[in-house]
Parts: sequence; structure tokens; C-alpha cells
Amino acid sequence: MMDGMANHRAPSTPLVGRDRELGLLLALAGVTAPDARDVVLLGGDAGIGKTRLLRELGAAASDAGHRVMAGHCLDLGDSALPYQPFAEAFAGLSDDDRDELAARFPAVGPLLPWPTPAPGPGVERAELFASVVAALDSLADAGPVLLVIEDAHWADASTRHLIRYVLAQRFRGAVHVVVSYRADDLHRRHPLREALAEWVRLPRVRRVELEPLADADVVDLVRARATAELPPDAMSAVVRRSGGNAFFVEELLDAGLADHRSALPETLADLLLVRLERLDDATRRLVRAASVTDGREGFGALAAAAGLTDDQLDVALGSAVDHKVLRRAGDDYAFRNALLGEALRDDLLPGERRRIHVAFLEALTDEAPPATIARHALAAGRRETAFTATVRAAEAAGRVAGYDEAAQHYERALELIDAAPPGTDEIDLVIDAADALVTSGQLLRALGLLRDHLAALATDVHRDCHGRLLVAIGNTSYFANLDADAEEASVRAIEVVPEGATTLRGEVAALRARVLSNRRHDREAAEWGEQALQIGEQLRVDAIVFDAKATLTRIMARTGDAPGQSVTAFRELIDASRASGHVLGELRGLNQLAFVLLNAGQLDAADEAFTEGMRRAAETGWSWGPYGFDGRFFGALIAYLRGRWDDAVALCHVDGGAPAQFESYLAAISLLVAAGRGETSQVERTLPHRAMWRLDEASAIHSTSALIELSAAAGDLAGARQHYDDLVELHRRAWDSPEFPATIRLVALLVGRYADAVQVLDRSARQSLVDQLPGLADDVDRVVVATPSLGPEARAWQLRVRAEMARLRWLAGLEAGAGTDAAAAGELVEAWRGVRAAFVELGDPYESARSAARLAAVLATSGGDAEASALVAEARQAAERLGARPLLAQLDLLVPRPARSDVDLTPREREVLQQVALGRSNGEIGSRLFISTKTVSVHVSNILAKLGAAGRTEAAAIARRRGLIDEG
Repeated sequence: MMDGMANHRAPSTPLVGRDRELGLLLALAGVTAPDARDVVLLGGDAGIGKTRLLRELGAAASDAGHRVMAGHCLDLGDSALPYQPFAEAFAGLSDDDRDELAARFPAVGPLLPWPTPAPGPGVERAELFASVVAALDSLADAGPVLLVIEDAHWADASTRHLIRYVLAQRFRGAVHVVVSYRADDLHRRHPLREALAEWVRLPRVRRVELEPLADADVVDLVRARATAELPPDAMSAVVRRSGGNAFFVEELLDAGLADHRSALPETLADLLLVRLERLDDATRRLVRAASVTDGREGFGALAAAAGLTDDQLDVALGSAVDHKVLRRAGDDYAFRNALLGEALRDDLLPGERRRIHVAFLEALTDEAPPATIARHALAAGRRETAFTATVRAAEAAGRVAGYDEAAQHYERALELIDAAPPGTDEIDLVIDAADALVTSGQLLRALGLLRDHLAALATDVHRDCHGRLLVAIGNTSYFANLDADAEEASVRAIEVVPEGATTLRGEVAALRARVLSNRRHDREAAEWGEQALQIGEQLRVDAIVFDAKATLTRIMARTGDAPGQSVTAFRELIDASRASGHVLGELRGLNQLAFVLLNAGQLDAADEAFTEGMRRAAETGWSWGPYGFDGRFFGALIAYLRGRWDDAVALCHVDGGAPAQFESYLAAISLLVAAGRGETSQVERTLPHRAMWRLDEASAIHSTSALIELSAAAGDLAGARQHYDDLVELHRRAWDSPEFPATIRLVALLVGRYADAVQVLDRSARQSLVDQLPGLADDVDRVVVATPSLGPEARAWQLRVRAEMARLRWLAGLEAGAGTDAAAAGELVEAWRGVRAAFVELGDPYESARSAARLAAVLATSGGDAEASALVAEARQAAERLGARPLLAQLDLLVPRPARSDVDLTPREREVLQQVALGRSNGEIGSRLFISTKTVSVHVSNILAKLGAAGRTEAAAIARRRGLIDEG
């Protein structure tokens, strides 16, 4: 009630110093450029003139025939009602318009005030968001629409999600959107800061920042506002102290600066409050009461809180407007500047504040928003009322998928549990709070909440209380990838919850099946899954049925030979879950379907399933909830595997509302791209994220893959090996499983980096690398035995391991004839042909190109120059598209150089070449031939040039073919 932009009333004073910005807004908002379809983010410091500029825009748009809708985000802390500015914007419509929208788009009901028909029991976020867009488009059928959302720096998480959704739309009709925010409020961790960074990357979004007024404009503003000409020293004082802030200019003038002898208040709060001294008692009581409102109490409640009759309220409102404390906003009133309302609220004494909140509370009806009732009740010390209203506010937020706000309300209710009415089930409340936290992505916080309450539970409390908390802890641990914790909770739950056909026992069985399946104990997992399914079907509890079916289908997919059957089963589960409104079941089905396709090597189909999961998670408010985040994470991973590296990086940049752990997980995929592009400086960026790896196996694996590459590229082979060992140890500690399929890829990467570096090392260092091969081969063999059904990707990496180990031995040259034996070269060629074919079939362009480069290097040493040249060209094309600089550098060394037909080696060069062919280093050759290492280096360079060879191995192969060395 106390907020709102004047939609049709022209501002009473001229706009000064903002002609350029107004012209830009008029064009972008379609007033002067009707074909424009831009959306605008308008930022600037508090008091800089954003609201004044928007009032001018609104008046001009209204005059041009646009329908102007405006809503404000409110500074209400934890009591914010999700989507408040949109509700306010729709409230400005006529009753007929609102009723028509409610009939055509029922899901928008929660945003439409009485007497529009009340919404049903709840609405999915996807349906609500889509209905808001459809409603705006529908209104645009009658003419252009301008939607203004003010003060987005106060927006709750759900409102930010809806703003982002609206900004991303391509409206059918002429719908224009402007969102304003305070730039000076956006500290480093402010949730809007990173949200803005994401919004500006959307198509058609324009960001406009208001700068302070120029000194000349301040002078013009003073002359327009002052009732008399100011003396030069007073004018200078205003210009100097206002800092180009229009609001400060007006406040300085209204504080009495027309008399240049008046002292200026030292603080802004003092400056803002000076005008109150000129108000009569009734008006002062009115504005002080108004400072604690959230705009939803109504005039009757405001009069009661101020202690005024209706007639006195009318007089006081007029006086507040005359003294420029309030302003008319359509049929309502608002503070002339939000800063003034804040200063008034902060100036209230504790007793006065309490009395005002009590008066508001007693004047509110049951139809008032529960968050409003809860806020006033808590401030008034009415804890019982505050508890009940807070729970209702949490439930209301959950019904519109405002899970962040629901979690805040539930946690506030738990703080008030001592004031709960008799019969309140505290365990239910704890689990509801944890569920809201989990859905909003705050898994560790949810786990801490559950554990604290379990620890505080008396031992003589009914076993069901312990059992329900243990099930919730087990589920949350499972979702957080804390396998050991999930195992412990599931075992304890079995001991606590008695057998029988009860919902709780069904939940225990479903949890136990999931945990065992995750640990690959498939036979036992299937037994528990069947038990859960039987109980769920008997009791007709869909959640248990979908949970059990998902686990059983996962087991079938992993152990069966018919992937098509698994895909069909998951699709049936997804459709059934969606039809029943069971979001968790639907997202889990999509997630596991994607993994079936991924493991089968069907990357495109898997990508579609992950993308569908990400979209459905965003639509239902589960973007950071269980399985919702996986769609984004693995979608980014597949984009990396398919060579869409820029897309992968884009998916890894998310709204600042993402929990820190998820930002850490996405950083792993960004690091893979950094490794492929040779950005070794990115290693240090992983340091803050490493503590999170114990919570997510995939991010730990992909980060380690990248670190092996980056460390080796920086010349730190020991560091690369240490990263491998650290992950194996982490896997053993966190997941109680030293054998994991990704070992195959990690070993291949590590050995490949050894092979890249081996030729520049001395003999002992080369021997040290080769000595590691048996142990690494054993690691791979254990994984193969433990995972009998390897997918196409794992099989490709298995071939890569064998080829890289053979390449390392070949290049190390530690055995007689190593690096030059024709039979060994032929075996290497065949090995790398197989590796390249496997990655080509998999559809991985980067690893296909790297395999082609390896194959070309071997061919160049065995007479296959033409084929090597074609492979180099193929690999170069992929590397250039990806920006894979390290691979390009390797390819530059493989460009075939024609060998001279008249090779004329000196006797000393022949001696050196003989030693090179035996795989000896420069130092070793110098010792044998009694010459310096530097001299050996010069001879080697001359030999390579004369033979037209790219490296020592190629030189030895050419020399052998031409009979330039002694085979004896």
C-alpha cells in the first residue's frame, strides 16, 4: 500500500540532467521506437534519480498508449513474500482484467489479489512462470505493455528467478521490461551481483547505469526546486555536499539551506529526519507507523497503528504529502524516497516500535499474508501467533516453489518452537525445513539441522521419531554424495524402525536399496527395493513406489544386456512421476536415464536427457535440489566431450544464487577446458574448491584429470602423480572404494604425459617413469575386474592405457633396440589406430585429435609420412576449433620435413647417431664419447636437420631405414 510507481500522473517538477538517459529508456522501452524489444537493467546509487526517471518514463509511456505495470521489491528481510513485485504489478490492473487473466491462466492466481478467485492447493514454478509470461503477452494484445520492477536489490530468491525467466523471453507482443536496482548496495556476496552478471548475457538485455549529476545540472536542479535564489556560497555548499545525488540536493534544500547560515546535518540520517520536526503530532505518528509496513496491511491497519481515526488519517496523509515525506502513487501513498522510510524506521525507539507492531497485528485480518502477520507478531512479542503465521508463510512459499523463502520461514519457526501450540510435531517441522533446504541446494545445512535434532532427541522418545530423522539424514547424505554417512544412517534406521507394512518402513527399505545400489551391492539392493515396492503399492504411497522402481530399474540397466529395455522402463517411470506431480521421481528418472545413455556411448541422447532434466528442474524450482543440478553439471561435461567447449564454459557460469558447493563442482568442468587450452595458471583456482571434492565424486575426478594435465604441462611430473594418488586415497576414504572406473582414464592421461616428457630426461629419470607402469597397470586391471560391464568410453580409455604404456617404453629407449625396432613400431601403429577409432566412434573430437597426433608421430618414424601428414591436418583442424594450444604445439613438431637424399654425416655425427638410436641421453653420449653434453647437443641438432627428422626417435628410424647405423 505504501509503494508503487505513479503509472499515469506526470511528475510535478521538471527532470534535470537526464535527457540522454530518458531518451535511451524511451527508445528501449518502445515508446519512441515501437519495434524495440530490448529489456533494461537500470542501476545507480541510492537517491541518484532512478525512481524519478522511471516516473517520467511511465508518464510518457502512458501518454503514448502503453499499459504501465509497476511493482516494488521490499526490504523485509526473512518475511518477504515470493514474487511480491509481480503481485503488486498485477494488482494495478482493473478487476475485469484480473478476473479474465485468472480464468485464462489459473496458475497466475497466487499473484492476483481478492476478489479474483483464490488459487488451488499449489502451483508448480514452471506453470507459474509460464503463466506470468503468457498473461503479459495476453495484455499486450490490446496494446504495448511496460512492466517496471523497482529495487531488485531487495528481491528474494524466487523473485530473482522469475525476473530472470521474464528477461529471457521473446514475447509475442509488445512487452517491455525495466528492472531497477541500487548499485551501491551490491557488496561482493550480494545475491543480485552475480545474478546481474548472468542477466546481462541474455539476448536483448541492456544495462544502463545512472551517473551522478554534473555540477551544472545540480545548479539547475537547485534553481528549479528552491523558492528563492541561493547566495553563491550556499549554492557551492549544495553542489559540494550533494555529490551529484539528486535526492541529497532536495534534502539539503528542504532542510533549510536557503538560509546559507544554517548548519548542514553531518549524517544522512540526520539530514533525512530534519523534515519530521516540521510535522504535527498526528502526521508524525502516521509516517513513523508507515515506516514498518510492508505495503500489504491496508489503510485501516495503518490508521490503527498510528492511533488515528479515518478522518485524522486523511488529514495526516495530506500533511505528509505537503511536507514531501509521502507522495501519491495512484490510489496509494509511498515514501518520497525509500531512504527516508529507512531512516524513520531506524529512528524508532524499542518501545514505540513494539507498540506499532502490536497495533498492526491487532488490526490485521486472517486474510492478510501470513508473512506479514508473522513479522508483526514477532516484533510485537506475540510468539505463539508468530509461530503459527511463520509455518503458514513457509507453506505458502512452498506452494509457489519459493523453496529458499520456505526454508527461511521453517528455520524461523523452529526458533519459535517453544511457542508452538500443543500437539505440534517438531520432527515434521524439522524434516520440512530440511526438505526445503535440500531443494534449494543447501544440503550440508540441512544435514546439520537434522543431526542436531537427532542428537538432542531423548532416548525414551518413540522409536518413530528417531526413525524419521534417520531416514531424512540418510536421504540427505545420499543426495550430498556422503556415501559412508548414508550407509550408517540406513543401517541404524533398519535397527530402529520395526518391520511391517508402514510408510516409515517402506521409506527405510527404499533408502537402503538406494544406498546399496550406489555401492554396487546389486543383489541385496534388489531385495530391499522389492520390499519397498511391495509396501508402497500396498499402502498406495507414490513416493515410495517411484523411489523403489527407480532403484530397481537402475540395477536392471547396470546388470542387463538390453539397454533399450532400460530406456523404456525409465521413460515410463518419468511419465508416471510427472503425471502424479512427483518432481523428485521425475528428475531422478531423467538423471538415471541420461546415465544409461551416457554409459552406452549415446552422447547426444544423454545430452538431451540431461538438458530436459535441467529444464524441468528450473521450471519446478529444483535447480539446486537433488538430481536437478546434475542436468547442468553433466550437460556441461557432455558439451566438453563433444567439443563444444565454449558451451561448456557458459553452462558453468550460473546465477549467484547457486550454493558454493555447486559452483565448486562446475569449476571442475571449466578446469577441463582450461587444461585442454593449456591455461596452467588455472591450477591455483582449484585450491578453494578442493575441500568440496569429498562431496562429489564426479567433480573430484574431472578436476584431477585436469590437474594431471596442467601439472605435467608445467613440467611437474611428480605433482601429476601426486594428484592421481590423492584421488585414489580420497576415493578410499570418502567412498570406501579404491577401485573406480575413472581410474582407467586417469592412468591413461598420466602415462601419456610421462611419454610426452620422457625424451628430455636422463636415464635414471626415464627408468623411474617406466618402473611405475606395473603398479598403474595393476590399478587398471583391478577396476576392469570389479567393473565387468565397461561402457564404450571406458573401453576407449582402456585401449589408450595400453597404447600410452607402449609409447612410453618405446620412447624411453631403455632396452636394446627400443625406439627403433620395426616390429615394435608396427605394434604401436596398430594400437594407436584402435585408440583413434574408438574415440572417433565415441564422438570425442579432442581425444580423437590427440590420438591422431600420437598415431602420426609413430607413422613418421616408420615410413608412413603421407598418412601421418593427413592425420596431422585432421588433428590440427580440431585443435584450432577448440583452441587447444598444447595440442597445436605438438602438431607443429610433427609437420613432415623432407629428408635429404644426399645425407652427409661426419664420422663424429655417425657415432652420435649410433648412440641416439640406442636411446641414450645427451649426457650419457658425452660420457661414452668423451665430449661435452653441449657438443653432443650441437651434433644432435645437425643430425636432425640433415635427416629432416622432427625428433630423436624419428631420426633413429630414418637412419635405420637408410643403413646409416651399425645394426651389430
